[in-house]
Amino acid sequence: MLFANRRWSRHATFALLCVLALSAAAVPAADPYALVLRGTTAKPFAEVIQELEFAITERNFRITGRNTIGKGLRERGYVGFPEVEVIHFCNLENAREVLLLDPDYVALMPCRATARATPTGTAVSVMLLPENVRDRRVRAFARRLNHQLREIFEFVLQKN
Repeated sequence: MLFANRRWSRHATFALLCVLALSAAAVPAADPYALVLRGTTAKPFAEVIQELEFAITERNFRITGRNTIGKGLRERGYVGFPEVEVIHFCNLENAREVLLLDPDYVALMPCRATARATPTGTAVSVMLLPENVRDRRVRAFARRLNHQLREIFEFVLQKN
């Protein structure tokens, strides 16, 4: 035994546990943007929106909603606020499939893409689905959907 005295042994064990707990707490959290594809293009905002719509519908998704954040902020009096839009899209067959596999995973739906006007063009982002799940069927689903999401992203960022 490292410590002959039990009292010291308990104190040493407690101290070690405290050090381990503090070092674990000091580990930075996972990058919250790890699942976000981000890129920029010189294309104007309106063109990027059209290309997102085309790429989304070409892959049998339906646009289920939009948040025109830039427009809304300008309507509230925030003069000069740039165009920012979030497009929500889904495929009902994908939703049905994931509901059968893991009903909680559907909280990650619908899929989302954003466009934001910048001084030199448009910034685009697409949210990927997490693939680090235990269920191999859900993991396969996420990989398949992420492949399509990457295709949408790449289509919009390709040169004219």
